[in-house]
Amino acid sequence: MSADAPAEPTKNKMRWLVPVAALAIGGVGALAFTQPDALRQITMAASAETAPEDEPVEFGEFSEMPGIVVNPLGTGGRRYLMVKIGVEADDAETLTRLDEMSPAAVDAVIDLMGALRVEQLSDIGQRDSLKEGIRTRFNRILGEDGPVTRVYFTQYVLQ
Repeated sequence: MSADAPAEPTKNKMRWLVPVAALAIGGVGALAFTQPDALRQITMAASAETAPEDEPVEFGEFSEMPGIVVNPLGTGGRRYLMVKIGVEADDAETLTRLDEMSPAAVDAVIDLMGALRVEQLSDIGQRDSLKEGIRTRFNRILGEDGPVTRVYFTQYVLQ
């Protein structure tokens, strides 16, 4: 009997450990499924405690271009991207000049985005490089009248 005595407490612990772990995992899963914002807030609060404070972002002047519709490469016109672009610059004169050059700016967006496939346009990881490509093209169009400092997607619908 003495040989069996140490095995019994371990077996007893395992009997409770598995259901408790399953309940904990199930509870977190249920929270994530039913209250995704609550779980996001919990994880963001935890990361905010450890992250150093960032410097406040300084913004310039803003303008929003009208919606642009693009047919992605290889879709034969069966798919489309509708995008609205917000533009930021240090001064309003830059935005006024870009508005005057609107046909060239819209054409630059259509050329850039129309050369990409649906898979590329739907990849969220590619959005920053798309914004940078648009910003670069806008600054080329503006020349000495620039620069555009930031580009934003204020609407991005891929159908």
